[in-house]
Amino acid sequence: MDRWLPFFVIIASLAIVLQAIMLMAMFLALRESLQRITKISTELHEKLDPILTRTNYLLEDSRNRITSMVADWAEVSHIAHAQAVKFDRLVSEGVEMLRVQIVHADQILTGVIESADEVGSKFRESILGPVTQVAAVVRGVRAGLDFFSNKPKRRSPERTRAQSDEELFI
Repeated sequence: MDRWLPFFVIIASLAIVLQAIMLMAMFLALRESLQRITKISTELHEKLDPILTRTNYLLEDSRNRITSMVADWAEVSHIAHAQAVKFDRLVSEGVEMLRVQIVHADQILTGVIESADEVGSKFRESILGPVTQVAAVVRGVRAGLDFFSNKPKRRSPERTRAQSDEELFI
């Protein structure tokens, strides 16, 4: 076993040296990556710093304008709402007045129609009733005269009916 001990020591030494070389390579790669990241970060900071400064200036400059615009829009909205409420009230009142006038006109027209109907009924009763009676009396007298004069006229029933209808509409 003594023979193998130097052999294992050499293999362990080589493994440790190999690990040291790998660690050194990783360190150098990491340092190079860190330098690149630092360089990119610096460039990005240099490029973004003026943009952020201008954006901040624009926002600060626009803040008062935006606040004023929002206040103006709020006032316009409030005025528009008040006008809409007034217009709604005006239209509602107008519609109510129109409804009342329509009801009133309907009552007047209903009264006029009822009066006209009543006048028509009275006209028929007072004028046409006696006219019909007079026509009946005239026909009766005519029939009596025809009977006494012994000149019975032969008329067709259609002509007699037409004449009697004509006599009704004097």
